[in-house]
Amino acid sequence: MAHTPTSSMTSSFQAPSSSTAITHIVVFKYRPDITWTDLEAHFKVFTALQTQCVHPSTGKPYMVSMRMGNNRSREALNKGMTHGFVLEFASQDDLDYYLTKDPVHIAFAKAAKPL
Repeated sequence: MAHTPTSSMTSSFQAPSSSTAITHIVVFKYRPDITWTDLEAHFKVFTALQTQCVHPSTGKPYMVSMRMGNNRSREALNKGMTHGFVLEFASQDDLDYYLTKDPVHIAFAKAAKPL
């Protein structure tokens, strides 16, 4: 008689929105003295990038999705990184534009460095 494994666990894996979607992961290590008010402001500005970053030729937002959360792993491998963001783009070109040319993202990245 064959044994069929059973489990009450379900997978939380989420496939990308499309088979060509590009995933970009960002993790932050904030200063120990940062206040919750400053963190909330940072999160608000970061999540607003999803609508404020617009494609140069269409004038429309090009980030497909964004998720965020804090690191709750007990593995002690996070090297002080406390929060993560998962961004999804429709193409490598969109991600490249976001990282190197989008003025809204570049301004955000510059302002986030001291955090």
